[in-house]
Amino acid sequence: MKVLQVLNHFLPNKIAGTEVYTWALCKQLQLQDIEVKIVIPNYGKTETSNYVYDGLFVYQYAEPSKVDRSLIMGLRTPDGLIHFEEFIRKEQPNIIHFHELAGSNGITLKHVEVAKQSSAKVIMTLHLVGYSCKTGTLSYLKKSACDGVMDLQKCSNCHLHSTGHGKIAGPLTSISSLLYNFSINPTYLQNKVGTALGTVSIISKLMEDLHFLVSQCDYIVSVTDWYQKVLLANGVNESKIKIIKQGLPFAHRQVISVERKLHTPLKLVFLGRINKSKGLHLLIKALNDIDPNLVELSIFGNSDDVLYESTLKAETAFKTNISWNGKLNQQDVIINLGQHDILCLCSTLSEMSALVIQEAFAAGIPVIASNVYGNAEQICHNYNGLLFDFNNVQDLREQILRCINEPGLLQELSDNIKPPRLFKEVCNEYLNLYRNLMN
Repeated sequence: MKVLQVLNHFLPNKIAGTEVYTWALCKQLQLQDIEVKIVIPNYGKTETSNYVYDGLFVYQYAEPSKVDRSLIMGLRTPDGLIHFEEFIRKEQPNIIHFHELAGSNGITLKHVEVAKQSSAKVIMTLHLVGYSCKTGTLSYLKKSACDGVMDLQKCSNCHLHSTGHGKIAGPLTSISSLLYNFSINPTYLQNKVGTALGTVSIISKLMEDLHFLVSQCDYIVSVTDWYQKVLLANGVNESKIKIIKQGLPFAHRQVISVERKLHTPLKLVFLGRINKSKGLHLLIKALNDIDPNLVELSIFGNSDDVLYESTLKAETAFKTNISWNGKLNQQDVIINLGQHDILCLCSTLSEMSALVIQEAFAAGIPVIASNVYGNAEQICHNYNGLLFDFNNVQDLREQILRCINEPGLLQELSDNIKPPRLFKEVCNEYLNLYRNLMN
């Protein structure tokens, strides 16, 4: 069996959740004697190129497209699509497995359509919520969790707020809706005004694109139960959806089991991208009104928002109980997490299925997390962790203080942690799916 894994970037050039997930899946498939190749765009290049990473063949097809508004809006196809099609024709794979789509010169719906027209079976794993949420956050107006049901008026208003049109989002939505009802799509004006006035048309296209994606795939894979419910609520046929839960690519199954004695001060740890979506600013603000002698915070992670990081570093420059420690090597993650009392994940968007929660559980420590879908599916409040209200600094502070003031709470939470899944189990479920399709 030959399987192509298709995504926008791959290791070592980009290291994020989707890339690591794809790497782990490919390595496990190789152990099952499956021929696997990775396909990504060679951005800005007129030539194809290849490289090998950790024994995995990576094919970079030529993708010379110049990104402009028409490409971003999907009004034309990427120039490299023909090279992608040529590679599929040459390889004749049994399975083409997509892991993400992009809005411009990356992997698009057109690539899925080309794959469908080949003799291969097509699968799409949904790692992010952007296929049903234009803001990619599944939070309504950045204030509360959204139910995920796509609606022209609601989603247009929310999207306009997210793009800086908050004060006039209501009137813009009304005008855009009127134009949409008269089959006028202002996005063809190719400017910011046209894009804003065409918001309802953009949301309508998002809805159409989701259902077209499903129609072009033999199966859609959701990595969580909660996102399957979102897909069903938006009219996706249940028979097209398979659930394959997240697994831990790096760590062993066994939870580090130790007698947890409360540190003095309480040792909090943040591990993740230094980006507003991960909510580090909420955590720092929550600590402002807690005696620094009672709690300390270790921060690990890479920044992809220099201004955000520098602002937080300036705010904490004279706080001796907060340390910035840079990137943590993957092989050191579990051991380092285990040296702390609790992990803090203060997501300001709906995580699909945060891997860092599984890493904390492998280290035997509980998690304080924002109460969004992906976190709440892994964390049971007051059982194996603590949940705080979305974007609520006061509630976050109260949960931290509980860890200080309630004797035995951390030990009780730790005792209830169950071992995370091995990625071998994830791979076996994919392998069964592949074989069923082949049969």
